Amino acid sequence: MCTAIMPVVILSDMFDVTTLDCCEKMFDHVESNVHLLKEPQFFTACKNNLLRMCNDLLRRLSRSRNTVFCGRILLFLAKFFPFSERSGLNIVSEFNLENTTEYLSESNFEQIEDIIQDSNIADESKTDFDIEKVNVNKNLYLKFWSLQDYFRNPNQCYKPDHWKLFTTHTDFIFSTFQSHKLEHVNRMNNDNVEQNMHYFPKYLTNHKLLELQLSDVNFRRYILIQFLLLFQYLDAPVKFKPDNFKLKSDQLEWIKNATNTIYDLIINTPPDGINFSQVVKNILQREEQWNKWKNDGCPEVTKRPLSAGNEIDMPAPKRRPRRNLGDVMKNMAANNKVFLGDPDLTKLWNSKPNNLEACKGPERDFLPSFDSFFQEAFEQLDPELCIENQFRKVNDGNFGWRALRLLARKSPHFFAQSNNPIHKLSEYLEIMIKKTMSKEKQNPVNQGSEKRLSPSKEIESKKESLTESEEVEITDGSHDENENDNNVEVEDKNKIPKHIIEQVAAAIGEKWNLLAEKFGYQPDEIEFVKSIRTTPLDQALYLLEVWMYDAENLKPQDLVYILEEINLVDAANILKL
Repeated sequence: MCTAIMPVVILSDMFDVTTLDCCEKMFDHVESNVHLLKEPQFFTACKNNLLRMCNDLLRRLSRSRNTVFCGRILLFLAKFFPFSERSGLNIVSEFNLENTTEYLSESNFEQIEDIIQDSNIADESKTDFDIEKVNVNKNLYLKFWSLQDYFRNPNQCYKPDHWKLFTTHTDFIFSTFQSHKLEHVNRMNNDNVEQNMHYFPKYLTNHKLLELQLSDVNFRRYILIQFLLLFQYLDAPVKFKPDNFKLKSDQLEWIKNATNTIYDLIINTPPDGINFSQVVKNILQREEQWNKWKNDGCPEVTKRPLSAGNEIDMPAPKRRPRRNLGDVMKNMAANNKVFLGDPDLTKLWNSKPNNLEACKGPERDFLPSFDSFFQEAFEQLDPELCIENQFRKVNDGNFGWRALRLLARKSPHFFAQSNNPIHKLSEYLEIMIKKTMSKEKQNPVNQGSEKRLSPSKEIESKKESLTESEEVEITDGSHDENENDNNVEVEDKNKIPKHIIEQVAAAIGEKWNLLAEKFGYQPDEIEFVKSIRTTPLDQALYLLEVWMYDAENLKPQDLVYILEEINLVDAANILKL
């Protein structure tokens, strides 16, 4: 007749307006109906309101006076919410650093040291039964209660200074426990155990009580179990623990010996020391499973459904656990690889060391060779074929655009300096095709480092075999004899004598590698020079000869500028003379 959230709203209002004693009685009704509240029609609508109601109650309660009621509320929340509810799991494994244990400092203890001795005498006179007491002094008191700070924040133990102090105090406390063995004295009937049981949510650190506390069986067990929990955390693989929080081999050995000492003390502490030690081991084993479950990302835990015959169905096939994304990326980065989430993308991205190397691969070179691209156009320029001008490929705009791009990428004649304007693209392409194809057939420069860097004797022969087509400029089709004479004079003026080249090579010497890189030669071409020339002088001379042959419109000033740019001033001065 009403919404599903209405009962919880009414309960929440009732808890707000009643006293704590009435709230504790009314909470019985909430606990007894937890199975109804977990039904889908209630859970989805009421979970936030129930959580708010319980938190309001916890804020009103005192952890020291209403310990049992606080525990009932927390147990109800644990039963109400699913096991894998992330809000109650402390996913990042944080410690409650606000849970400090206050005790007397060294200066305060010295002021009341006389009072401690008087109180010990008074306590001995009032004791009706004989219990072996421990001599509590300032050293024992301060070392004992200072260990609580390590239990509160175990990460301090990973620091060398704190670890040394922690081990010193721990060994001292263990020796105190070993020298003071306990004998269990049952001074109450079993019927009155529950009536005389008290809860202490915090340790009482009064200096007068420590002597009695060390003689108490439960108190000793509390302290020893705290040590075991701390040791288990220090050696456990916790997902959110920093990578530098690791123990050394000697520290692990100390923890192993200390753990054996603790179990010996638990076994020798009556009553039922052996059975109690087994219970503690089972609890710590469950703690390991809990830690592993959290490291795996807290997967949802569900019960397997029952079949009609009340028989458990066959378990579903186990799914391969997913590796932590951070671990995968860390492993890939250690191997100089990139993880992109998708297997195909990851494989594609890591096929080469980097993007630049992938682009340089031979399978990525889509530029055609001169022979394959210009062969047909070159053949159409033959007058014997009598192909009309309008049907030639040089007049095709698409072919012309692609030819210009290919020439710009591969031809050394494309960027040659010229004062003659271009009248028509077809005329320019005819000249460039003749020049390029003739050059390629006689000097295949771009076919590899071995062909580009040919021996000097072959260079001289190639220089003599240059055809007239290599000296053609882009003009209107006419040449003047005077222009040819002027060109010859300019070429003779710009030509560097052989003896000057040898002097420049001697001045360059072992620094010819820098000059080769400045000329734009690739590493494999430089290695080829080293393989065919043994001395630095021969290598530098060979490099200059090849560069002079490949260069277009070579001028001595150009080589002077290059040498000065890489700080080869002596070699540049030779050319200036």
